[in-house]
Parts: sequence; C-alpha cells; structure tokens
Amino acid sequence: MRTFTGRGTLVWGARTLDGNSNEWRYISVRRFFNMVEESVKKATERFVFDSNDARTWVRVKAMIENFLNQQWMSGALAGSTPEQAYYVSVGLNETMSAQDILEGRMIIEIGMAAVRPAEFIVLRFSHKLQEA
Repeated sequence: MRTFTGRGTLVWGARTLDGNSNEWRYISVRRFFNMVEESVKKATERFVFDSNDARTWVRVKAMIENFLNQQWMSGALAGSTPEQAYYVSVGLNETMSAQDILEGRMIIEIGMAAVRPAEFIVLRFSHKLQEA
C-alpha cells in the first residue's frame, strides 16, 4: 500500500509467494503477463499451418504489436511511446536459427514494461508449426 498525492492510497504491489523472483514478485504483473501470453498464443494458433518464413513473421509481429499498442493506449503498459512500452521480435537471426526454422519452430519474444510496479519483463514462447 502506498499513498500518492492526488490519487490517495493505492494497492501498489500485492506480492506473490515467489518473493525471490524479480520478474514474478507482484500479482498484478503476473496476471497481466498471463493474459498477454494466453491472448497471443490463441491469436497465433492460426499461423500453425502457414510457412515459417518472413511473410508469416511480419504478419505475426504486426498482429502482436497491434494488440500491445491497444494495451499501452489503455494504460496497461508504462512508457510515453510504444517503443518504451513494449517490443516484439520474431525472425531469422532475431529469435530463431536456421535449425529452428527447419524443425518447424516459430519463436516469438515480447518485452513489456508493466505500469505497476514499473518493471520491464520479457516473455519468450514458441509454436511448433505443422510439418509438411
């Protein structure tokens, strides 16, 4: 609990039992990242049957950036610009090696600056694409 001028007393950072973790110490941060992770996983499932190439990566990246921009505009992410609030990386030599692509893995990395308690955390997950 913290008191802020003009805003009153706010619950600023309810803690999880993972007190030694810098990333998942606060309940609000964990819940927000869980929501983003589930939303992105569901939205990217439709790309499972697409080829694992630059065209697909651009579409996936644009879709996730659009979603995160909406979150930023609604006040869920810190930063005065979208570039300060989040980033999305996907592609050869960014998040994937040539071997990852051959094995059908599309690896996406998302970094987000949570508003409270003002931490920047990176989410990394992958999809196993359908093999031909």
